[in-house]
Amino acid sequence: LRSQGADVGSANDLTLGADGNTFEITAAVQINAITISGWQNGSIVTLLFTSTPTVKHNTAGGAGTAVLLLAGAADFAATAGDVLTLVLSEIGGTQAWREIARTAI
Repeated sequence: LRSQGADVGSANDLTLGADGNTFEITAAVQINAITISGWQNGSIVTLLFTSTPTVKHNTAGGAGTAVLLLAGAADFAATAGDVLTLVLSEIGGTQAWREIARTAI
């Protein structure tokens, strides 16, 4: 079931709610990693940005997080209206949130 959950403030270790899989991301704090609690491999999340956080490529977060592996192995400088879709997956023993789509407005 795909639904939009409550807004989430950006944070170095981003924690998404359990109330959906699409989230409006507010604030401009850099995002290094996303927590994995409550998510399983194959989970797809969509982030809708209202501000300008930098989403870091392959930057370690705290315990209980997975790194983000982004297109072109480069950071994503989000702007208001941008959309980033990620899948939590494990390849060769490495679990990460991998980019599957983006829309830069």
